[in-house]
Amino acid sequence: MLIQQYNNSHNNVEWFGYSIQDNQDYQTFMENNVRARLNDEDGQRIFENHLRPLVAEGFQTDALNTLLNANHQEERDWAIGESFAEAILEEEYHVEFPWNQARDLRNENASLPGADIVGLINDNGQYKLLFGEVKTSQENRYPPQVVTARHGIANQLETLGTELKRILTLIKWLLHRCLKTQFEDNFKAAVRYLIENLNQGIYLVGILVRPNIQPNQNDLENRGISLGDTFENTATQALLLSYYLPHTAEEFVQRAVGGNQ
Repeated sequence: MLIQQYNNSHNNVEWFGYSIQDNQDYQTFMENNVRARLNDEDGQRIFENHLRPLVAEGFQTDALNTLLNANHQEERDWAIGESFAEAILEEEYHVEFPWNQARDLRNENASLPGADIVGLINDNGQYKLLFGEVKTSQENRYPPQVVTARHGIANQLETLGTELKRILTLIKWLLHRCLKTQFEDNFKAAVRYLIENLNQGIYLVGILVRPNIQPNQNDLENRGISLGDTFENTATQALLLSYYLPHTAEEFVQRAVGGNQ
């Protein structure tokens, strides 16, 4: 599914560009891995299992089914990009996501503040907090503005790795989703590593999704060098990934959601 087109590194930062082949592996990945995260199928199953015993037969069951079917909404590009990024990180880097952020939405038009991606990663035997940002762009320039702008990937990752208030907020959010779960020990190890390294021991990841755009190392090169300078001589490291899709953004949505859009 993935063909590496370029890679490089500078200090604590690595960056890679991959083109995606339009084959059955990719189609299966979109239909299974990405769609399951997008729809939070595990959470939806738990939700339904809790609600169904509360209703009797007949019209109550019909009412519950109507309520559950109202769950579908028109998916936003950012939601699909984030689901794609998390599925890739799970598949290729074995990142652990104790919680699907889609469960926290109280407004269907809102994204969670803080970071697009929050998880844990086993980096050569050491668990670390993983915070990341995801951007999707088919702007025909290298790099696109979603990388270079004030709120672009590079600046957001620098903030995630240096702003203690933001780090604390994300740790609190993650703590409550790891307590008394299989992830608790890994979470503790990651936070311990952070503190032992004077609050500079985070694993940052920036993912750029490029529908219908040819691979070009200029998408990541300059920002990778800049971030490498920022986190030089620290235990914080960053991974920048760009994925070049073989189709348009509209088809990206259709493949993730399924059906007629």
